[in-house]
Formats: sequence, C-alpha cells, structure tokens
Amino acid sequence: MTKPSHRRGKIVDDKILASTIAVIEETGTLSIKVGRVAELAGVNKTTIYRRFPKREDLVLAALQAQADTSIPIPDSGNLREDLLAIAIAVRSSVVAPLGRALLSASANASPELAELRPAFWSRRFSAAADVVRRAHLRGECGQVDDPELLVELMAAPIHFRATQIGTEITDDFLELQVARALGAIT
Repeated sequence: MTKPSHRRGKIVDDKILASTIAVIEETGTLSIKVGRVAELAGVNKTTIYRRFPKREDLVLAALQAQADTSIPIPDSGNLREDLLAIAIAVRSSVVAPLGRALLSASANASPELAELRPAFWSRRFSAAADVVRRAHLRGECGQVDDPELLVELMAAPIHFRATQIGTEITDDFLELQVARALGAIT
C-alpha cells in the first residue's frame, strides 16, 4: 500500500502537470512562467522547483503526461484497427485547442525547449510502435525493421494537414494513411 505522503505527492504532481498544460493553453507558448503554474496548482514555486529543477523538465513532464492520456496506445488484437485508432487519436489531438497550442508553441520554442522535442516524439513513437511489434508476434505481419518510422510515416501527413495545409482531416484520409502504412509492411 502506498504511504499517504506518496499519495499526496502524486496528487500535487498531477495538479502541477495539469496546471502546466493549462498555462500552455492559456499562453500558447511553451515558455511558461513557473509562478503562474504555482498559482493555478495552489502550491509554492519551491514545490515545483523541488520536483522539476528546470522549467524544461516541467514542460516535458507535462507534455508526456498529457500525451500519455490523450493518445492511448490501443491493443485490439488487430493491426489495422490499432493503427486506425492511433490515427484517429492523432487527429483528435492536433485539432483540439491544446494540440494546436502545442504545435504552435513547439514551432516557436526556445532552443532549450526545442531540444525536448526528440525525447517527446521518440517516446510517443516507441509506444505506438508496440502496436506493430505485437502484430508481428501475432503473425499479422512480418518483422518490421523500424516500427517507429512506420508509425511516423502514418502520422506525418495528419500533422502536415493540421499545421501546414489546414484542410479537413477526414475519416477517408485516415483510412488512406493506415492503408499506406500497412502496404509498406505487407
């Protein structure tokens, strides 16, 4: 059983991370003010700095926590269904207000925050690539040398439409991206 202090610590951490996301949404930037996060979380700035010594650590932790909950990794037992679920979740995330704020903020991030992007995306693509690895173990597809790249190839056009073209990301478009990903490995 978790000690009460650990539960309280988790509650405080969750408040801090949620407040960080709220500040990112509020400002549209990743260059957040820790004082504003502390105010929203109802904690002192020192509480935040004890947990996250650098602002960049706080931002990355908040983005990871948000991504972990906003884009769950499916496990339906069917590769096509799982890839489609990922594509739908990616679309939902990039068209949501927070997703748009994060994409905009990420494009204009400071050099320190820009350095966080590879770690963030690596973790997301690695988790999504587990879908492909599980499909291989079930015999749905052969060994895929770079499953992260396969997921990246499927997700990139969705991001491109959201950030560059601004055209609607339809269900048919998502189906096409899944078909292309499957075509690359079958």
